[in-house]
Amino acid sequence: MRITGGALLVLLCAFPALAQQATNAKLPIEVTAQDSLEWNRTEQLYIARKSAIAKQGTTELHGDTLIAKYTDTPKDAATGKKGGTTISRIDADGNVLVVSDGSRATGDKGFYNVETGYSELTGNNLKIQTPTDTVTARDKLTYDSTKSEMNAYGNAKAVRGEDVITSDRLIGRFKKDVETGNSKLDQMEAIGNVVITTPTDVMRGDRGIYRAGSNIATITGNVRIDRGNNVITGARGEVDLNTNISRIFGGEQPVDSTASPASGGPDTRVRGVFYPGE
Repeated sequence: MRITGGALLVLLCAFPALAQQATNAKLPIEVTAQDSLEWNRTEQLYIARKSAIAKQGTTELHGDTLIAKYTDTPKDAATGKKGGTTISRIDADGNVLVVSDGSRATGDKGFYNVETGYSELTGNNLKIQTPTDTVTARDKLTYDSTKSEMNAYGNAKAVRGEDVITSDRLIGRFKKDVETGNSKLDQMEAIGNVVITTPTDVMRGDRGIYRAGSNIATITGNVRIDRGNNVITGARGEVDLNTNISRIFGGEQPVDSTASPASGGPDTRVRGVFYPGE
């Protein structure tokens, strides 16, 4: 089991794997569209229509329509400093695609609030693809740059090779690499109906967390590990990805509330059922 997880293109901050280009905010932006590029001074909007593409460096944002909300800063009469345009929000509508250095994020709609640092993708085909990993969701994909946190909501799934983790919600927390300055995964948390599948085992539970620093994954709440017909149940499971050793522990949470050991309390022991030849 291995879980890994500028103005217009600041939308890329929605996903740290794609966000590195956002640090190059001084690079020029090229916007093209098959139909039209509209500048609405009254509502202070830039609107690119039909197969719209915004490029900055090695990053591209695609959509049927791209809309950028802006405000103008007047020239400072006292200092002579030139005024400028500040983008406060970017919306992408229809066949949204973000591409950066081999990584892709897709959805039907997306927006980025520049002031709060919050991004969101919604609609069908919600997916983030990197050279090694794929994350999908049913309801929405979000990223909060103030927390360096990505969320996948609804039938969330992360895939690397033959290893898969699914849950109601996946949370990826990132931190900056001191050497490269890029964001990297610090930990991934899975909440609700967690299932971790590897070529040999299926582990289930209520909540799971993977810490990249230790390369250890833990799962809690109604834990069950299946290997073929063999089954182990307990309160907490742990997988050390450095040693490929899995452990399961008992605890306060009953494994089977109907069981009554000699003490008269609920059975909190680890239980394994093994079949010959399995």
